[in-house]
Amino acid sequence: MRVNYVEAIAETPEKLRQLKNQQKTIVSFQKIQSLYLLKTGQIKTITKLATLLGVHRVTLQKWLKKSKNGGLEELLIIKQKTGRPSQFNDKAIAELEKILNEAENGFKSYEEIQRWLKSNCQLKIKYKTLYHWVRYRLKAKLKVPRRLAIKKNEQEEVEFKKN
Repeated sequence: MRVNYVEAIAETPEKLRQLKNQQKTIVSFQKIQSLYLLKTGQIKTITKLATLLGVHRVTLQKWLKKSKNGGLEELLIIKQKTGRPSQFNDKAIAELEKILNEAENGFKSYEEIQRWLKSNCQLKIKYKTLYHWVRYRLKAKLKVPRRLAIKKNEQEEVEFKKN
């Protein structure tokens, strides 16, 4: 059975061109672009259009079905991705950030942070997750002292600091 997609598209090519330029996401742009290319007759088949846009032909057919049934409003709806909620709560993040920003106090290792979170906030966070949060989201570094020389003379250090 052959479907004429051009007749199913109600919008004019001029309106589609304007809408295409207003899109903020790539997926929305591709959706409008597919309608525009079919309506103007630049592409004749769904398979060629799918290869041009870099999507599967079934995805394209779903987009066309949505635009036919619900119009452009239905087509341009982007559902929010659902995922596992974060284990961190706002209170735990605020406390952790406060301690990390203190100059004299601080953590020397990520295991120490893990123990602190487990005892104070009852959170069991993986090392990798904790590292990502501390390093990239909170933009903090651990307070690690510089290494000391084994042959260091304490008396010479005191003399040096006096001068």
